[in-house]
Amino acid sequence: MKKEFIIQALLAAAFPLLGSLASAAVDVAVAQAENKPKAVNTTVDNTADSAFASDLKAAEDLLRGLSHERKMTPKQSSEYMAKEMERTRKYLAFAKSTLVPHSMSIIKKMKDPDGLIGEGKAMVEKDAASWQGYDYVASGSLLKKDMDGAMTNFQKAHAAAPEFQKDWYQYMLASCYSGKKEPAKALELYEGVIERNDNWLAVKSSYMGASMLLLGKDNAKAVAYFDKGFSLYTPGEQAVLLKTSLCGKFKGLEKGPQACVKAD
Repeated sequence: MKKEFIIQALLAAAFPLLGSLASAAVDVAVAQAENKPKAVNTTVDNTADSAFASDLKAAEDLLRGLSHERKMTPKQSSEYMAKEMERTRKYLAFAKSTLVPHSMSIIKKMKDPDGLIGEGKAMVEKDAASWQGYDYVASGSLLKKDMDGAMTNFQKAHAAAPEFQKDWYQYMLASCYSGKKEPAKALELYEGVIERNDNWLAVKSSYMGASMLLLGKDNAKAVAYFDKGFSLYTPGEQAVLLKTSLCGKFKGLEKGPQACVKAD
């Protein structure tokens, strides 16, 4: 497991809703698909508040599309939209108050994986239900190239985390499986996250991760997932995505993503 892949995976986990996630999370998927990790240096000029507002709008568009796909009546669609948008607002409030500080804490400690692991172990010794502690241990383990230790602790974080956060650890486990060259397990987890639609950050990241895994196996679905995932990102994040090598992965296909056509 190369260190560059590990750092990118942690960057994806450490910058939720702060703009840099778009390039980090998606480049992790690209690196896994190519087995050629590379550094990500781009950033997005978004404040947290504007990113949250953009995410709410994207969530509304996604839910409206899902209600059409499921052929809901106007009344069913209205009730579904109201319920799911309220859930999304609660998740984003949780993310703003809890996830951003937690993620920034991890990124600041990335140069000291042993310290991360030690602090995480102390947290779970004090409180066995500390999902943050398990996340610290998992992140430190990744940095030390201990993939099994990382996966064990991401699983523990998943078990202890509040409902809003559980699917983020499913996404991280999927990324680990992809890094271990077990794409079938990774894809199953990515698609589970998409189907449940419980964690906004994990959903949009999973569309892109799954898209990369599907290339060469089901190109039509890979393209559909890319376009769906791309539409969920904020405008600033989309600008970063279009500067990566992602669109190049679809060259040679008879019909590539619409997002890439617009970028040409």
